[in-house]
Order: sequence, then C-alpha cells, then structure tokens
Amino acid sequence: MRRVAVTGIGVVSPLGNSAVAEFEAARDGHSGIGTIDTPFAKRLLAPIAATVQFDAAAYFEPLKLRMLDRVSQFAVVAANQALTDAGNDWAGIDRSRVGVFVGTGMGGTLSNDEGYQTLYEQGSDRIKPFTVLAGMHNAPAAWIGLEHGLTGPNLTYSTACSSSAVALGEAWLRVASGGVDMAIAGGSEAPLSFGSMKAWEALHTLATVDADAPATSCKPFSKNRTGMVLGEGAAMLVLESWDSAMARGATIQGELLGYGLSTDAGHITRPSVVGQAAAMSAALRSAG
Repeated sequence: MRRVAVTGIGVVSPLGNSAVAEFEAARDGHSGIGTIDTPFAKRLLAPIAATVQFDAAAYFEPLKLRMLDRVSQFAVVAANQALTDAGNDWAGIDRSRVGVFVGTGMGGTLSNDEGYQTLYEQGSDRIKPFTVLAGMHNAPAAWIGLEHGLTGPNLTYSTACSSSAVALGEAWLRVASGGVDMAIAGGSEAPLSFGSMKAWEALHTLATVDADAPATSCKPFSKNRTGMVLGEGAAMLVLESWDSAMARGATIQGELLGYGLSTDAGHITRPSVVGQAAAMSAALRSAG
C-alpha cells in the first residue's frame, strides 16, 4: 500500500468560506449557530441553525446556477479551493486517474422541497425542469467531475452521519492501492429546508434555543444539553500518493494512515459503544 498525502484543503462553512477563515474562527471560539430569518422560521419549535454566508452568484453563471442545488454549490466551491491549494501543477496528472468521492446524507433537499411545495402547497403541475438533476444525491460529485474534466471513478456515499468520513476512507483506499493517482474527497450538506427541519424536529433530537445565548444552543458535553443543531457546508481534501506529492513539490498538509468500518446492527439512530470501538480498532489496525 502506498502512503497517502493531503495536499489540498477547501472549506465552505458557517465559520468561514476558506480553511484559514474557519480555523481562525474556531481558534477564537466563535460559534456558527444563530437564529434563522426565513419565512418558515415562525413555524419551527427552535428556529436556529448553523448557516453559511454564501453568495452563489459570485461563483456561478446564472444558467449553470439553475442546475445547482445549494449542496452542489458548496461542494464545487470547496473542491475548487482544495485543488487550487494543491498547486497548479496538479493539472499535469492524468485526469482519468483522478477520482471524486463525496459523502452527503440529505443531498439536494432544498430543490426537492421546493418541488413538493410547488405541487402540494401551490397546487401547480409545473415544477422546475432541473429538479431531478439538482436534487439527486450524486449531483455534488458529478459537478466536481464535470468542472475539472475528471474521468476517474466518481462515487457518492450516503451513510448518515458517517457519509463524509466514509468518502475520505474509500478515497484513501483507492489512492493507497494504486487504483487512482489523486482523489478529491469530502462531503457537502445543505439540509435547511422547511420540510427537512420539520422532519428532524419530529425526531425530537434538535436542541431548544438557549434564550440567553442562541449561539450556545448546541452543548453536547453539558449536563443540560437538549439536542443537536442542524448546519450546512462542505469540506474537500485532495489526496495523492506521497511519492507524487514529493515529486511535484507539493506542500504536504497531512497524511492519512488508516481507515476502519463497522456496523453495530443494533439501533437505527443510537450507535453502540461496541460498534464505535470496533470501527476505531479497525482503523488502527489499518494504520499499523
């Protein structure tokens, strides 16, 4: 197995739309959570979320933007950042040997929700013609491949909260085994539609609003925690063989050493300690 280097990082997040901006905001203790100001906010029990400040028109032409759900917009911008960070000389790499591996749990839920509102709320039989293209789960990965002419494997993973981690691990396997020379890997989510937020609300897993400080509403390690807060964003890495990175003089920002998976098969929403330990043990064995 080959060593695998991280040579590029791209981020679109509630803390900032670059890896540097996000790191600095996290280092300074900022929270990306806040109250949301949307027409449906008054119908939510807890109108809070971690939202991205993002002007899509600054990145995409109007015709293309019509085909891109917010989840794909985030993914493409983060991938572009990662490839730029990896250095312009990556362009000499055989693009049939570059893969795209993206995780997403909800896919293009905003586009799907908009279509449902048109049909069921407005009673119209006419929905946007690109609804299927925008809403399908594999759209973010597909658009990254199209954007850069990448003809290697283009795969999407939807495994709930582990989707992005699985995408990174599977990309690592492909690079380490020699299946591809380079991979763009990570995840993207944009689940803050009305239908999605009400569905999550129905699970009784979302945090209540901290009236004194809404930004602190998510407090997983506190004895008075009340649940999680939904958010949106994307993060992408460029992975390549260590030898390739060294040969082209790329800045190596990290190394992926191992990857492990397990399925506890116990409960649909409550992971077991045994299952989590098994995944970590598998990763350590892989790295050894």
